[in-house]
Amino acid sequence: MEPADATRKTARPRRRRPDRLSALPDCLLHVIMSSLKARQVVQTCVLSRRWRNLWRTVPCLDVDIDEFRANRRAPGSGGGIPKYSNHGSSSDNSSSSSESDGSSVYDLGFDSSSDDDDDSNDKGYERFEDFTANLMSRCNIAQLDSFRLQIGSHRAPAPQFYHIQAGGWLRRAMKYCSPDPSSPRKGLSPSPWLLKRLHLCHVLLEDRFMKHVSSVCRNLEDLELHDCNCHIRSVTSDSLKTLVLKNCIWRKLSDIALPTLKTLVIDGGQNISDVVLVILTPALASLHLDVSVDHFSVDISTNQMPSLVKASIHLQSHTYSAPESSKLDGDQFKLLCGISNVTSLELSGVSETVRGEKPTFQEFMNLRNLLLDECDLRNDFRTLGFFLQSSPNLEKLTLRNCKFPTYPKKKKGEPNETSSSEFRGLDFMCANLKVEIICSHGDARKLVNVLLHASGNLSEKNIKFTKVN
Repeated sequence: MEPADATRKTARPRRRRPDRLSALPDCLLHVIMSSLKARQVVQTCVLSRRWRNLWRTVPCLDVDIDEFRANRRAPGSGGGIPKYSNHGSSSDNSSSSSESDGSSVYDLGFDSSSDDDDDSNDKGYERFEDFTANLMSRCNIAQLDSFRLQIGSHRAPAPQFYHIQAGGWLRRAMKYCSPDPSSPRKGLSPSPWLLKRLHLCHVLLEDRFMKHVSSVCRNLEDLELHDCNCHIRSVTSDSLKTLVLKNCIWRKLSDIALPTLKTLVIDGGQNISDVVLVILTPALASLHLDVSVDHFSVDISTNQMPSLVKASIHLQSHTYSAPESSKLDGDQFKLLCGISNVTSLELSGVSETVRGEKPTFQEFMNLRNLLLDECDLRNDFRTLGFFLQSSPNLEKLTLRNCKFPTYPKKKKGEPNETSSSEFRGLDFMCANLKVEIICSHGDARKLVNVLLHASGNLSEKNIKFTKVN
């Protein structure tokens, strides 16, 4: 036997590795699929027969127009649509039209050139439209736990009409609920949605949107609207626990009435309505309000929030705007009255108007932590005195980058008269108060002297002064 023949081994067919991923139960595969974008979720249907209909019952869908834009490929999707996997049996790689049930990946708006780099954005928008319209009519949306629909972004906004179309998709889906899973092309199920989380970006929402939410989405707990154009008069629901409104334009909004709401975030945006915005949220525990007084020209009435624990209020203003141009900026005292039960309060950008047009005493009996950030205290600290007098149980006061009054330097030979005259004779209690002053200049030293003379309980060791650049 030749040496070469002795060392030659007979070629053997390689054993297929078992498909352990496909062996997982549906519930675990759904968890994995829920971390993908919707387009990738649907693409899994071509892996094998095991995966063919899993996308229909995925609990979370994230539909993003960015997946369809030119020069952008979905991560892991390659240059086109993957073919059926060879890991399964031959029967897995073939299916009749009856088995496909009309849910081919191509039927949902895919084609082999869907990710070509030379595609125009218009083609991408068309593919997105076809995909989303088909997805929302064929996927069991009523059984979803979470649904996110992103239309456009500041980086690359969608065409003008897309936010209108997206609102129509949602309206039809809520009106007719979802196809019956046992017969996808027959009949419509009138049952309420199981949806708990709904996140919409750049969508035009008409007033009936909230009516559908109240009647159809009876299990909805978290609602987030980002950069939406809203013609909604009233935000109502008997199940919502978290409401996030970010950079939305409101044209008719007059009230937010949510008896079960725990967290409310209003961040930016614009309210061009001419009526007072009334917030009725008796169970609210956390409030974050960050708006421009130039864009929110009407008052915001918080009424009573007996369960409120933490509140953060940032009122942005511009130097060129007149104070009388905004009712919200004109009398901030009304805004504070509704949150008087708060335990921790952060205020930014507030001025003397927090004391009211006619200064009135207001109690903050539960207030333990107070942060004043970039607030104007140049009215001889009367704004600060208002809070110290109103909060007898205050334990931590932080003044960060606030504007302090300036005083003429004491001439040589003049007596050192440092009194509490800036507080109009105020003698606040706050037995356990600790103060932290963070600023970029030395004028705060005057404030330290004022605080020490205004309270017999406050000692210098409980005042921390930090100078920043």
